[in-house]
Amino acid sequence: KHEGNPEQMLSDMQCSWYELELAECLRRKSEWGKSLKKFTSVVKHVEDWHEDQFDFHSYCIRKGTLRAYSDVLRFEDELWGLDNYARAAEGMIRLYLHLYDNPNLTKEDEEPDYSSMTAAERKKAKAIARKKKNAAEKKKEEERAAAEEAAKANQKKGIKPAAVDEDPNGESLLKRDPLEEAKKFSAMLSRHAPFRLSTWLLQYDVAIRRKKTMLAMQALFKGRALDPRNGELFARIVDFADKASPEDDSHDAVKEILKDELPKLYDGKALSQYVQDAASSAKSDASTNLSLRIAIARATATTKTGSTSDAASLIVDQGLDGRGVSVETAKAALACLNEFGDEASAAKKKWIAAVKDRFPRIKDFEYE
Repeated sequence: KHEGNPEQMLSDMQCSWYELELAECLRRKSEWGKSLKKFTSVVKHVEDWHEDQFDFHSYCIRKGTLRAYSDVLRFEDELWGLDNYARAAEGMIRLYLHLYDNPNLTKEDEEPDYSSMTAAERKKAKAIARKKKNAAEKKKEEERAAAEEAAKANQKKGIKPAAVDEDPNGESLLKRDPLEEAKKFSAMLSRHAPFRLSTWLLQYDVAIRRKKTMLAMQALFKGRALDPRNGELFARIVDFADKASPEDDSHDAVKEILKDELPKLYDGKALSQYVQDAASSAKSDASTNLSLRIAIARATATTKTGSTSDAASLIVDQGLDGRGVSVETAKAALACLNEFGDEASAAKKKWIAAVKDRFPRIKDFEYE
């Protein structure tokens, strides 16, 4: 039996795995503020450990062995690279970038321009706005009343009241500058978790939105050193060619560096040849990871280095016998085929049939 708020107790016990899973669940439900709040809670656990370490230095020397003390020091050195912290930081970066790309998601309802409306339209618009406002106020009142009832019930049972959360929906987190927040966590990961490929993928995503060409290119080279055949990395390398051109940059030094380093990123080839060679390699190797095949297929279509049917065949012809095949990647492949339009209709039908045969219980996997 849990007294008070069980969820708050899990947070007090620093149960990071639960909070991370809940944050991902809330993100999938588009509850952005609540998701950010759970990710932030995990980050706060690590910040608390960092602050608390200073209380234990003299204690460890007096009460423990030097070997145990050295283990504590090593743990503190690796604190910001811990898996739970990295997962929370990555989740916050992805969510903040999503909010940056879709600012309407966090915009409060604005007053419509009544001056351009007729009398009837103005009356209708005001009625709708009034109805929305009343519904929002009623919901807040119901939540407040429910909280008061729960507090009274707990008081009768002798249960201590839980701490009041002034911002249960994480609205204050949504008001922050999303790109600045993403930049902050991306910098922490690049400094303390350089051996995670996701660190450099997200570093690129943040840098390219900030128009920091050199940082974006550095992230691609770092990621390529870790896993040159990663599908997400391949997609970003192709994207970089479209968004970073030496002629478009105003700084002469940056222009020179881009001219020297860009060919290295594409193995000394033109982008079209780079994509064609990747497609040929994927076709000849049946074990090519599905996520990489998707990225190459999309690049083949966007760079027009092959026909739509060629791009679709990169996904479908190799079937489901390669690496990295899961429900998630199968859905990502179908989304890519949907982008190709009617020209890939036969490939889509073939892919849907194959995936349903492999995963008979798959949901939300239909022909569009």
